[in-house]
Amino acid sequence: MATTKTAPVVLAAKAEEAALKAVEKAKEESDAVTKAERANEIVVKTQEEAVSAVQSAEEAVAKAEAAATAEVEKADEAAKRAEEIAASAKRAKEEALSAVAKVKAAEVVATSARSKKQQ
Repeated sequence: MATTKTAPVVLAAKAEEAALKAVEKAKEESDAVTKAERANEIVVKTQEEAVSAVQSAEEAVAKAEAAATAEVEKADEAAKRAEEIAASAKRAKEEALSAVAKVKAAEVVATSARSKKQQ
């Protein structure tokens, strides 16, 4: 059996052991908190990078849409110009056919006049 003198020593040893365990547990918890904080930093950084990537993608889409719209407008203008050229060519053809008809009519009149003159 422990004597009254050894009881405080035993209690002190148990207290020291409990204190060491508490310190070890606190260190483990501190390490866990540090790891959690680091993980959180990584998550925040990843989220920021994701947001940045989304913004870049949105900007790229907006630029692509603007470029596509500009190309469509150019194509519309080119089509309109082609229609104008086709209409102009059609008018020129009609004028040429009219001129040919007038020349033929003039030839008929001239031929008729020659044959009257010869009679």
